[in-house]
Amino acid sequence: MYQVAKAFIYQGSHLLLQLRDNNPDIYYPNYWGLFGGEIDPGETAECAIAREIEEELGWQPPDLEFLFLWEGTHPDCLTRIFAAPLTVPIHQLNLTEGQALKLFTLEETMRLPTVPDLHETLPQAVPMIKSPELQLAWKVLSEQRT
Repeated sequence: MYQVAKAFIYQGSHLLLQLRDNNPDIYYPNYWGLFGGEIDPGETAECAIAREIEEELGWQPPDLEFLFLWEGTHPDCLTRIFAAPLTVPIHQLNLTEGQALKLFTLEETMRLPTVPDLHETLPQAVPMIKSPELQLAWKVLSEQRT
């Protein structure tokens, strides 16, 4: 079994997502997903997600919050889900992995072609994230969907 760490990076009521590379050798090429990656042997999940974000965005989040452990669509994979506030303007990020990055509203995120772990973990993750703007957006979206 391999282990990964992924992060919901948020700014106000928006989520920062990555458009995955157009490479047929990776899971879900050309889909939007969370930033993160595999946890190296001997590495903690916290160190792994901090390293992955630094590698993929050239930015180190000042605050990473562990949300939950998720056993998802791949039976041999265990994912640790984190949240981090985006504390710099998006133009200061340096994308080094993936085709693009963009801030999306929750409503936009729900309509995107995303990797399964994003749509599957979103309902559990968003209520746990400490962002009043994101909480309000989730409440409004949830009320619209019922």
